[in-house]
Amino acid sequence: MDLSSPVCLGYFAGLGYAGRMRPWMLSAPFAELSKAAEQALAAAWAARDVSLLPQGVPHWLFLQWLAGQGYLLHGSQKGGLTVLIGQPKRYHQPDEFSNTIGVYAASDGLWAMMYALRGPAVRQQNDMALRVRREGQWSEMRYFLSVAPRVPGVTDGRDLLAPGFVYVLDGTGFSPSPPYQHGGLGCVQEAHWVNPNPVTPLLCVPVTPADFPLPVRLHDAARVDALSASDPWGFPWLE
Repeated sequence: MDLSSPVCLGYFAGLGYAGRMRPWMLSAPFAELSKAAEQALAAAWAARDVSLLPQGVPHWLFLQWLAGQGYLLHGSQKGGLTVLIGQPKRYHQPDEFSNTIGVYAASDGLWAMMYALRGPAVRQQNDMALRVRREGQWSEMRYFLSVAPRVPGVTDGRDLLAPGFVYVLDGTGFSPSPPYQHGGLGCVQEAHWVNPNPVTPLLCVPVTPADFPLPVRLHDAARVDALSASDPWGFPWLE
């Protein structure tokens, strides 16, 4: 979850008390891999060579496939990293997990891409990737991404994205964000993991804005800051 917003828990206000999905809560595009395509993904992974990915299979789908194999993903604007180290900073989050100093990663490819593609023109990012537990079952992953520009005049959120990198990580040493009870949603869980120790990536997957398959909204950072302070549960504070 992005930490530029002062209120972490605001990201979970998108479902009504009856569990109705809001229009801004997006699902991943439907995609079904053929057996041949899945074998090709496995071969590219075994060789640790992204160039072996079959033509027509987007990088986001490869990342989702890796997450399905149990690997974790870390998005960054920096390429060529040989070790990931947690930043010794104060996160100012209301829960103990989100204040851990360590390497953060996602068990979801699209969420990791949101951080990989966060370009230098982005002043603030509001994002979400979570499941909601209803009637004993977890929902599918739901997403949201909105960015605020550093300078005025931007009319398309995608214009603020920039090429980045998603690092594939072994899950050893990582702990998941625990499910918790939300006042209006019931039990929720983010695709969020942390490891307090340095982590050596297994593979670096380059991604571009064109690889991201979901809409990217725009928002005004000052407006969202004000609304999040007055209505902490109102995420994503849309017009």
